[in-house]
Amino acid sequence: MDEAHRADAMNAGARVADGTENPRIIIIDDNTAIHDDFRKILCDDSQADTELDSLEVSLFGSSSRQTKAARRYDLSSAYQGEEGYRMVCQAIEEGRPFSTAFVDMRMPPGWDGVETIRQLWKADPDLQVLICTAFSDYSWSEIVEQLGNSDQLLILRKPFDAAEVAQIAAAMTKKRKLTEASRNTVADLEKTVAAKTNEIRREMQQRELAQQQLLEKEKQLRESQKLEAVGMLAGGIAHEFNNLLQIILSYTQFGLDATRPGEPLHEDMKCIFKAGERATSLTRQLLGFSRRKPLCCVDLDVNDVVAELVGLAKPLLGSRITLRQELHPTSAMVHADSVELQQALLNCCINSRDAMDGTGQLTLSTELVELNEAYCRRDDVLRPGPFVRISITDTGSGMPPEVVERVFEPFFTTKEVGSGTGLGMAMVYGLVKQHQGHIEVQSEVGVGTTFRIYLPAVKACETTQPISQPVTDRVQDAGGSIGTILIADDEELLRQVSSRILQRAGYNVVLASDGQEAVQRVNELADQIDLAILDVMMPNMTGREACGHIAESNPELPLLFCTGHDPEVAQNGEVPAGYPVVHKPFTAEHLLSSVREILDDQRGLRQDRRNVDVAGTW
Repeated sequence: MDEAHRADAMNAGARVADGTENPRIIIIDDNTAIHDDFRKILCDDSQADTELDSLEVSLFGSSSRQTKAARRYDLSSAYQGEEGYRMVCQAIEEGRPFSTAFVDMRMPPGWDGVETIRQLWKADPDLQVLICTAFSDYSWSEIVEQLGNSDQLLILRKPFDAAEVAQIAAAMTKKRKLTEASRNTVADLEKTVAAKTNEIRREMQQRELAQQQLLEKEKQLRESQKLEAVGMLAGGIAHEFNNLLQIILSYTQFGLDATRPGEPLHEDMKCIFKAGERATSLTRQLLGFSRRKPLCCVDLDVNDVVAELVGLAKPLLGSRITLRQELHPTSAMVHADSVELQQALLNCCINSRDAMDGTGQLTLSTELVELNEAYCRRDDVLRPGPFVRISITDTGSGMPPEVVERVFEPFFTTKEVGSGTGLGMAMVYGLVKQHQGHIEVQSEVGVGTTFRIYLPAVKACETTQPISQPVTDRVQDAGGSIGTILIADDEELLRQVSSRILQRAGYNVVLASDGQEAVQRVNELADQIDLAILDVMMPNMTGREACGHIAESNPELPLLFCTGHDPEVAQNGEVPAGYPVVHKPFTAEHLLSSVREILDDQRGLRQDRRNVDVAGTW
């Protein structure tokens, strides 16, 4: 045991080449030989490390581990659960927490593995845990029942494969690091948003105090000004958000393409991709809140939207909330944006979940109703006629009248500071208004709350939807004609994303880091470039300015603009009139279809000119 402790001391001093500390792993096992085995695997340069490097290169284009020292781990040994717990607590106090714990299930006479893990998570909720066992007093279902179905928990059966141990250790330590980085980023963002939110709230309160004597119409004007303030806030951060989401979604898609369905890494990436899509939807929702974003409205059956929402909402509601749906027996057709409508309903469900404190019943229902002229006087956007009514009813704590009166007000929330932004129901209100609809709320303290959304009904009609090709087929088809495309973007990762998408489709790619370099590359390769994709906002020379120079030297070169700003801002001066725009975050097929359409149009124009020239010779 003394020798193992000496090894711990040596590991504690180990540093990687850049001076940062190696990932820390604690091994909790009563068998000394197990500790020795793990040290041989994790502290030596093994074949498994090489395989992991190769996998990282295939997924991300490079390996984050540059030297042999970077593949080492700082290993600590504990021979009983309580000893391991004390070491984890001490590591946290020192500001050097362990990233991963390897825990044996049977360690008589002290804590068993389940109790050890339970105590470790009390000390460090983010600790990644690998259960190492040959047999156990518990089945996996019993372990999940006692500890919860955590994505921080894996099991490894003895005897184990060295390469598998190395790969799992690398994955779990990196996951801990990414989790911490993500949390820090979110915390910083929340602080920024909270500060801005408090600033805007103070401004709104001062404005309301100064205008208490104004008429109701002036109050409505103030409400519209609040929406505009939120829209300006959302537009200010949309560019950076969309750039980050473009990188996250694209590289996640590359990872999905490189792995097989069913593999743990593939399934993890699917979860990342879904989260990225939800973040994209939230950004669109923020922009749509102040009606700065056009909606993608189609005729759709609300019953289908609600039925699909049930599957999405159940995991968010928890097992103690019963979710019921009472749908109209026939179709309930409206002209709406299905994604935004579903997000609005999901916001209502989350609001109800919080009001029920995790226990109760939530009912989603749809009805066809006829609104008369007297009812329509409640809202200027309403017109008498058929409507689809969507009701969200909960058995929560309910709201007093003074809260009901302000429930749709931007930034108003009854939650504690840091627990909510007060935007959820305001977004629902804005979206309903954008659909020419109406929303009302009925609530009683101690009984529950019902939100009713009214959307204009449309007659059901038979439409033939085009059959979608698989993504892989569309991507291959998009690159049917080889061409050379210039990509100009000041963000290196964004350049690599676009380049990789286009190269996989068969195009040749030329890169430029700003507008000046784009103009220079066009002048150098004028006859070789078929299309230039310009980011709107770039240092040294913007996309608009680069467009002007390119149009002078090569007026026939087609251009495609790319931006992370919302459509209204992009069209108000940033993008020259008449040029196509791709908005970030875009999918691979969206970019490829835009490129193909432009190149096809360009080839058509060239063919028309050739036909005219041939006709002129006769």
